[in-house]
Amino acid sequence: MRRDVYWLVLVQILVAISMGILGPVYSIYFEKISGSIREVGILIGIYWIIVGLLEVPFGILSDKIGKGKVFAVGGIFISISIFLYPLVSNFYQILIAQIIGAIGYSMQMPAFYALIADITRKERRGFEVGLIDSSWNIFYGIASIVSGIIVSVFGFSFIFTIASALHLTSSVVVSKRIKDTL
Repeated sequence: MRRDVYWLVLVQILVAISMGILGPVYSIYFEKISGSIREVGILIGIYWIIVGLLEVPFGILSDKIGKGKVFAVGGIFISISIFLYPLVSNFYQILIAQIIGAIGYSMQMPAFYALIADITRKERRGFEVGLIDSSWNIFYGIASIVSGIIVSVFGFSFIFTIASALHLTSSVVVSKRIKDTL
């Protein structure tokens, strides 16, 4: 198996842990800040609409300037977004953080899928993609299990700081380790 496949597995693990520790507490935190589950639904809905509108243009951009570059910049946007969560105090501030995160996610996903297509070998693609994706599922699950414990002991700010750092680290790994895609 090519070395770059292992780097993509590591990237998936870092992102999965980042997102897994946020997943179970994300809506609870936003409801606590905004005061309304209806507003949480609006925030999440706006996030996904932005993602849907921007993935194609960012996919085109990744073809033009490099998948690794677009992935890394997207990761920086997501890291900033997550880092902002403990600093927000109302719906509109959360919305700004969500928009920044949606832009980052829109950059990362098409670039990541394209990296997978470039890096995996055709004759072993099913296995290699399975390995990359299963690492996401396993580590997202583990992180989700411990997420509540971490928040109970250390608080929301700690979990957002860890998630932001993990996401940023995944961007560094892609930009520094997967040379043939930049």
